Amino acid sequence: MEEEDLYDEFGNYIGSSKDSDVESIENNVEATSINNVEGQQAMALTRDEEEPDLTEEATSQALVKSRSVAKNEGEMIFIDAIEPLSERPVISPNVQKQIKEEVIYEDNLASFGQQQQNKFLKDTMNKVPERIRNITIMGSHQSGKTRLIDSLLLHSHTLPSETAEKLKSAPRYLDNHRLEIDREMTIKTSAMTMILEDKRNRSFAFNILDTPGHVDFNDEVIAALELSDGAVLVLDVVIGVTFQDQKLINEIMKRNMPLVLVINKIDRLILELQLPPKDAYFKIFNIIDDVNQLIQQSEYFESFSHQKEFSPLLDNVVFASADFGIFFSLRSFTELYSQTQVQLKADFDEEFVGMLWGEYFFDPQQNAITDDSRNGQLSRTFVAFVLDTLYKITSLVLISMPSDKKLPKLLWQNFGVSIPKREYKKDIKQLLKVVFMTIFEGNTGFVDSITSHIPSPLSNLSNTGNESRILGKIAKLVETSDGKAFFCLARVYSGNLKVGDSIGIYTGGSDKDAKMCKQETIGQIFIPGGRCNFPVTETGLGTIVLIEGIDSSIKKGATIANYTEEAPPIFEIPRYSINSVFKVAIEPEDPRQRPLLLESLRKVNKSYLSTVINVEESGEITVLAPGELSMDCVLHDVRIYFADDLRINVSDPLTVFSETCTQTSFTKIPVSTNTGEFTISIIAEPVNDPQLSYAIESGKLNIHQTKREISSILKKDFDWDALAAKSVWSFGPDDLIEPDILLDDTLEMETDKVRLLELKELIKSGFTWSISEGPLIGDTIRNTKFKILDATFKTKTDSSLNSAQIIPLIRRACYTGLLTANPRLLEPIYRMDCICFYNNIRVINELLKSRRGYIKKQEAIEGTPLHHVEGYLPVIDSFGFASDVKQHCQGKASVSLIFSHWQIVPGDPFDMVCQLPRLKPVPEESLSRDFLLKTRKQKGLTGEPTLQKYIDPEFYEKLKERGLVL
Repeated sequence: MEEEDLYDEFGNYIGSSKDSDVESIENNVEATSINNVEGQQAMALTRDEEEPDLTEEATSQALVKSRSVAKNEGEMIFIDAIEPLSERPVISPNVQKQIKEEVIYEDNLASFGQQQQNKFLKDTMNKVPERIRNITIMGSHQSGKTRLIDSLLLHSHTLPSETAEKLKSAPRYLDNHRLEIDREMTIKTSAMTMILEDKRNRSFAFNILDTPGHVDFNDEVIAALELSDGAVLVLDVVIGVTFQDQKLINEIMKRNMPLVLVINKIDRLILELQLPPKDAYFKIFNIIDDVNQLIQQSEYFESFSHQKEFSPLLDNVVFASADFGIFFSLRSFTELYSQTQVQLKADFDEEFVGMLWGEYFFDPQQNAITDDSRNGQLSRTFVAFVLDTLYKITSLVLISMPSDKKLPKLLWQNFGVSIPKREYKKDIKQLLKVVFMTIFEGNTGFVDSITSHIPSPLSNLSNTGNESRILGKIAKLVETSDGKAFFCLARVYSGNLKVGDSIGIYTGGSDKDAKMCKQETIGQIFIPGGRCNFPVTETGLGTIVLIEGIDSSIKKGATIANYTEEAPPIFEIPRYSINSVFKVAIEPEDPRQRPLLLESLRKVNKSYLSTVINVEESGEITVLAPGELSMDCVLHDVRIYFADDLRINVSDPLTVFSETCTQTSFTKIPVSTNTGEFTISIIAEPVNDPQLSYAIESGKLNIHQTKREISSILKKDFDWDALAAKSVWSFGPDDLIEPDILLDDTLEMETDKVRLLELKELIKSGFTWSISEGPLIGDTIRNTKFKILDATFKTKTDSSLNSAQIIPLIRRACYTGLLTANPRLLEPIYRMDCICFYNNIRVINELLKSRRGYIKKQEAIEGTPLHHVEGYLPVIDSFGFASDVKQHCQGKASVSLIFSHWQIVPGDPFDMVCQLPRLKPVPEESLSRDFLLKTRKQKGLTGEPTLQKYIDPEFYEKLKERGLVL
């Protein structure tokens, strides 16, 4: 039979069975299998007292029964097409993901040196709390914080050889999340506990919290400060003090915490900017002076009780270079001279340290220090003794050859150190680091500065009451490497935590929430070590640890204490989400996976402090984050980290809006209960006092103060009359940004004040509800003052008024007040900070103009060709701005966007005749109407937000007859 006759016109085989390759293969497989079984059985019979090979026998039997066709015991599975498909996959995927680099070091698996190191660390933390220092390392993006901790780690830890080599070749040890490693930036706060020695060889247990520098992750910095006794501000010596650094300094002073300054990347002055030593001194001097000016201008200057001046002479300024692997202060540099220059030992004392900074000059001819510069001919002592030394060492390393003996001679004669010959064969960058780390051995300058300015945890004992009682604070949750569970990053303020203890978890953020308690049992306790955590059975006062097994009821933070009837003092949970104005809507591609998406979002809400998850009335899921980068990280973890490659649909980027008014209500409108037992009239008017708004936002004026305190502040600082100052009932909303105020403006002769005060809490609840969901688009109402003008009761006797009647009534009354006060929409505005070259400023200006933005200020960064540009643009028009800047500036500009303030949207939201073109940009005067219609549609809100919905129809007709409403 010809080959073409073996197949029909559709390609199906129609030849004879003897030509079938499939059948012959199956027969061969079965025959081979049977022969193998018979052969194995025969071999088993001939063996004398020998145990049969059970593995081969089982494999052969399985091969026959399941018709296996592979050597790995694969099984052919037959599915009936008629039977309905199950949601369970036929072949379950073997998912073994590890999004974080994480190792648990058990003592029995560690080397002897590591065991001794861990034991010494545990003993120091539990038995000598005065030797503990809890510090936060903070600073702007790319200031070198994580790299500095790498330098500390290499000096202090006995790491496995593979880990040490990996750290030297690929640093950033505390960046253990996969996104952090891939992006080479810190995203989450990471804790690290290590032993560091001071110049007197005293050991201290440092609990170091490495924080992100990007403005999108400021919530992580706040969480770290919640656990710390002090902070270290790291500044890039080239860029200087940034806007992010200003915010961090202000936050530190608000919390009244001590601060140490680290001037980092000293190597850039030499290798990159190539500034002369004299100019390098002025560059450093001006940076320190900028910090001092910020402190003096801070609103918290008077209440700040720690060192208010920074100077190398005060030992609260440290110099560092991660590339060189060194830390030094003036005192430690003096120690270096005293150890190497034997003939000068007697002269190196505190007096010499005091002459290494400021208006002191070195006369090389007289070999003396003087305060006369001789018309600028003499160099300052800091230049002559410190900077010249760094410059000379760097220059000699750069020009030295492996066979050159000048460098070894210089190191031995001037510093009394030598390095192995093999080190001279390394590349220049590695050789520089080896040379400087050999000269500046240890980190005593950094350690001495921290231990002398930042107190031990014992300083907080007076605030916790009973020392034997367990009290701790959970600042954030840390996800495990597989994303299935969470550790609690906590600090112990009093008592001892033990594995297996039953403790109370208080998730409320104030003392009034003390009853919100859940009992949990501690699973495990770990000393954090970046990528390597060390288990312990007990931990005591002042320690920062990771706790397993108690996270079920925790969202953003909690207080831990003994589970007793007596409520402990509750730690306040910071407002992490006040900058979360970047919004997207998401849904799963497969609707059946919605529960998986909700579970993943629940974990993301725990993992990212500033994230807000909302489910709208329409069922749409929205996610809020501070910016594009943080949103990108959130969506990555939603899909991959906390789910197994979950496929989701993401909307175009959106933002949140708010509502406000621009005039006083044109009339008061009474609103009554269904039974007519109670009637109330509320009007609205704009606050229009930025200083008052800021006082409420910052907490200077808060509703928890006594009525007398609030009245005194309003009269003294804001010129309120006595009657109005005493009438404040509440503030809102929760974030207190552009806040609202509720006042009782009723008169005693017209209102039954006693019965009205009985309803005060219910009225405040209705006020809170109304300002959290305004009438225009269901978003927050801001910058509005609500006044209760009338409140009448139908009967003079006690009535049956309850919360179900009063709260919705107050909501309607507030809505009528706002809708009669020329309501408007508010949109969030980003502040833009850009570091770029001068010729890039024009490009940035054009990009801002195209997005309704503008440049407010630009200034040169002294000593560099760089400029700092400050601008503002609406969040709704900011999407992709940073990418556009990088593209048009060819990567030579760095942009950061952070929420700044709220601004009224151009146009009237009730303008029915404005132009709304399709598939074209909306005119600026129509933006308010456009935003209102699209937001209401997105949220599933029907109809127009008219006054008619909330008032009596007859009263509305009267207003319409008088032309007050359309």
